Amino acid sequence: FQPEIDIAPEELQFWRFGNIGANIYYKLKFNGKVPFFIIGIDGNLQNQIIETRELVIPPASRYEVLIRGPKKGKYKLHAEKFNTGPAGDKYPRQILATLNSSGSKADPVIPLPTVFPSVPDLSGLTPNVSRQIVFNDTPDPNVFVIDNRPYEHNRIDQTVNLGDLEEWVVQNASKELHVFHIHQTDFQVTAINGVPQPFTGYQDTVSLPVATKKGPGEVTIRIPFTNPLIVGEFVYHCHIVQHADQGMMANIEVVDPTAKLNPGQAKRLAAHALHRRAQPG
Repeated sequence: FQPEIDIAPEELQFWRFGNIGANIYYKLKFNGKVPFFIIGIDGNLQNQIIETRELVIPPASRYEVLIRGPKKGKYKLHAEKFNTGPAGDKYPRQILATLNSSGSKADPVIPLPTVFPSVPDLSGLTPNVSRQIVFNDTPDPNVFVIDNRPYEHNRIDQTVNLGDLEEWVVQNASKELHVFHIHQTDFQVTAINGVPQPFTGYQDTVSLPVATKKGPGEVTIRIPFTNPLIVGEFVYHCHIVQHADQGMMANIEVVDPTAKLNPGQAKRLAAHALHRRAQPG
C-alpha cells in the first residue's frame, strides 16, 4: 500500500503496469513532470517510444514503460480523478506510490532504445470483411448488451474465416465508457470517433468513447485472424466486469475453411460467405 520506490538520478528502470481491477479506470500521473516512455501495450512491443505524462489504463489493459530517474527528490504517483461519463462512475484522486530519487547519478547512463521491431501496418490493406459492433446499456440497470442482445453461452454471434483481415467499427451508444476486449488475438486501432490514429503497434483492449448528441462514440480497428492457433470459439466483451457479467459479451468462432466442418459450422460459414459478398466492393 502506497510503497516507496527507489531510483537513482538518470537511472533507467523498466516498469509494467496492469489494471487488474474489476471496474476501475486508472489515470496515472507523477507530480514533478516525470514522463512515462511506453514501449509495450497489452504485451505487444510497439514500433517506437511513446512519451506521455499521463497514462490512462482501462480495466484489463497493460502498459510496459521505461522510467528515467529524475533529479533528487520525492515524486508522488497519483491516480487522478476520473469520470467514466454521465451514466458511469466517478473515482477520486489518490496516491498510489512515491518515487524516491536519491544517491549518486547512474553510471553509466543507459540511453533510451532506438531500435524497435518492424510491425506490419494494417491500415493500408483491404479488409476481407467489415462489421459494426454496438455496445449499449438498457433501461434495466442490471442488463448490458452487444448488438441489442445479452450474452448467450450457446449462441455464435460472429463467424470469421481463418486468414481474413477484418475491420470492425465498435460503437458505444451509451453515456458511459465501455472497454472493448477480445480474446486470442490483437488488433490495430486506426481511428477514434473518425479521427485517424498514428500507427505504433497492436493491443487487445481499447476504451470506447461515450455517445454524444452527434451519435455513438466509436473506435475503428483492424483484426488479423491469421494465426491457426485461434481456430475455435472465444469471446469479446466489455472488460468492466460488472457489464460483462450482466450481458455485455459475445461469442466469436474462427473457422478454417479448408478443414472438415460439422453441420453447424458449415451453416455458419455459408452465412459468413453471404456476409462477405454483401460488403461494399
